Amino acid sequence: MRRIAGFLASVSVLALVAFVGFNAVSSWLEPPAVSITTEDGRPLAKAVQPLVPDWIGTLDNSGYDVSFPQCKQTLPSAEVGFAVVGLNYGKPFSQNPCFAQQWTWALKHQGVAVYINVADPGKGSATRYGARIASDTIKRLKKLGVASGTPVWLDIETANTWTEPNRAMQVINETMLQLTQAGHPVGIYAPPVHWFEITLNAVVQVPVWLALGTYKTSAAGVADAKIACEQMTFGDALPSLVQFTTKVSGHFVDHNLMCGAHPAGLFAQTQ
Repeated sequence: MRRIAGFLASVSVLALVAFVGFNAVSSWLEPPAVSITTEDGRPLAKAVQPLVPDWIGTLDNSGYDVSFPQCKQTLPSAEVGFAVVGLNYGKPFSQNPCFAQQWTWALKHQGVAVYINVADPGKGSATRYGARIASDTIKRLKKLGVASGTPVWLDIETANTWTEPNRAMQVINETMLQLTQAGHPVGIYAPPVHWFEITLNAVVQVPVWLALGTYKTSAAGVADAKIACEQMTFGDALPSLVQFTTKVSGHFVDHNLMCGAHPAGLFAQTQ
């Protein structure tokens, strides 16, 4: 009987160890979601931003954004204002092949930032996938000589793969969490209809970069961008930046207008 009792005790201990070990591994493989629920039941896109230096002087409120579609194009010649350069080739874990050239061009402007593509394939842990996107981004920025503290905007569009809103918010929030902990201020870029479809219009409490669409003339785009600066957009937020596109010599050019006069946290100052 003593042998049987001892055997059963040993089995119980092993079972307990196995259970604790399984739970620990499960927790590592499936970390808890980082999305938060607001009072109205919608998820919240939020991050604790790193401290950034005060902006010295003023910043011209106009600028451009470029990425791989502009690799074979002549970049805008204006060197005032700001420039934002896409790090990826349209999806996470990819590389804009002419980032280095475009970043050199961007640094001639008063302020610079980077944007990345974000997605969710719907497999495995959404939180861990967001952490992977952030880790890949940080490694690429360091390798390319992009200074620590440079703001990173998350490009959220339906052109990439998304499954359902809860997973989307886990990916987005974890990506922002890891980037801000590494010292990069973050913001979210999206056309409103895309944000609605992907997140069911989650509330946004980081800077918002609003995409308006294509205009026949720059004057028309600027006029609508100024109006948009004063109106709530996706995520129940006022935009910090507004983008509009025009066609110049057969190529699309992305123009941007900064809303307000406080660029710190939106761009890194170069001059």
